Amino acid sequence: MPTLLDLLQSLDEQPPEGLIYPAKPWTAASVAAVAALDEPPPGLDYLLEVDLVHDVLEVWSSWRDGARPSAAEKCEAVIHYAAYDAYLDVSH
Repeated sequence: MPTLLDLLQSLDEQPPEGLIYPAKPWTAASVAAVAALDEPPPGLDYLLEVDLVHDVLEVWSSWRDGARPSAAEKCEAVIHYAAYDAYLDVSH
């Protein structure tokens, strides 16, 4: 099964209406799945919608003068947004 990092690296291949479900605690190495389900797959918890993840990463990039996030930075930004309902500040 892919990790959260794997899914974020292949985000453009995921359905925009898909929901991302990683195992807790959320880390880049968490086992994860994308599904169009209201109920998470067994052992996984809802994180964010694929289209919202695109928004989170676009904001991350725009707040950093167009820089492209590394895989680790993608995970950090997405997990931060899911946990705090806020974009990751530039100071991170």
